[in-house]
Amino acid sequence: MKKVLAIIRNDLRMHFSSFYEMIFYIVLPIIFTVIIGAGLGGNSEDTNNDNRFSLAVVDEDNSPFSLELKTALEDSEVIRPIFGTAEETKVLFDDGQVAGILTIPSEFEERILSGEQIDLDLLELPNASQVFAIEEAVRAIAARLGSAAAAAITSVRQAEMFQPFESPEDRQKYYDESLALAKDMTSDPAASVEVTHADTVNRQIASGFEQSSSGQLVTWTLITLIGAAVIFVSERLEGTLSRLMTTPTHKATIILGKLSGRLVLGLIQMAILIGFGAVVLDVNWANSWPALILILFAFSLAATGLGTLAGTFVRTASQAAWVTIMLSMLTAALGGAWWPLEITPAAYQTAVKVLPTTWAMIGLNDVIVRGQGVEGIILEVLVLLGFAVVFYIVGVWRLRFE
Repeated sequence: MKKVLAIIRNDLRMHFSSFYEMIFYIVLPIIFTVIIGAGLGGNSEDTNNDNRFSLAVVDEDNSPFSLELKTALEDSEVIRPIFGTAEETKVLFDDGQVAGILTIPSEFEERILSGEQIDLDLLELPNASQVFAIEEAVRAIAARLGSAAAAAITSVRQAEMFQPFESPEDRQKYYDESLALAKDMTSDPAASVEVTHADTVNRQIASGFEQSSSGQLVTWTLITLIGAAVIFVSERLEGTLSRLMTTPTHKATIILGKLSGRLVLGLIQMAILIGFGAVVLDVNWANSWPALILILFAFSLAATGLGTLAGTFVRTASQAAWVTIMLSMLTAALGGAWWPLEITPAAYQTAVKVLPTTWAMIGLNDVIVRGQGVEGIILEVLVLLGFAVVFYIVGVWRLRFE
């Protein structure tokens, strides 16, 4: 064990002594994480915590009554109003950012106070599933305001039947008091529905920074871990492995030390990228630490094994470097590290399950996005360990020392 630790310390010292290695190891992964995450929408889930249906609202009346209607819309459990001009809301509607446009017409207050029937103009997206909920919510809010006004008007008329008002001011004062009382009564009905929102939303697709934080972690640590191929090829060509073989150190100890050093490098890089994602990008990596550690360690073993296997097929350092980059980028991209797998066809999602990166991304999303614990990622961990066993067996079998 001491010899293994000595080999690990030596490899770590050599790696961290290079300035350019540090750029490739820390700086570039962070830059790519931020750029790709921002391009995918950043922490878009923060704005989506409001799960109400978006409705654009144009107020052409700008009266106290239209203000009350807008306030009632804001308090709605169904509608999330977005206020703007006719031109602004049309752009939102055409882009599909809102489910509809509600226009409050001019003379809205005047017609309500006079007891006239008034229709609100509601333009909705065709074939949208939420239109019925929006219609009912708008109708209920408008009816409540209209009922209050109608009750106040009826109250005034009933009062006038018993005793005329001495002045228009007295009539208006009585109306205002009746309207306020009617609003209080309609805002506090005898029966109501208590709505309780779940603390978390059962999401299936990662947000921008969730996707980039986990995806770029898989991509760049894969480069580090598959880099075991470069180590074996370079040290074979330089004769380092041959010299080690002349010492009393056993072959298995040398291989274990080299692979363990690369594994530790990958785990350190993961810790750095997780810390950056959690602190700077507000990615919830801490849903389940045991599950996260299991999936990352299993992926690290599989990736290091893949590097060992790749190292047996290349003969020069340049070939090893090229294979490391291309293999890492290709398998990471195909496995869902650069875009959510959930947006791809079902056949594609099935086909790419031959890649360890696919299982790593599924497991990470189970932890970060879907809040799964250890029991939820057991399958992914077992599959990754299976990849690791196959890669190590074939790689070590093919490995040759000069």
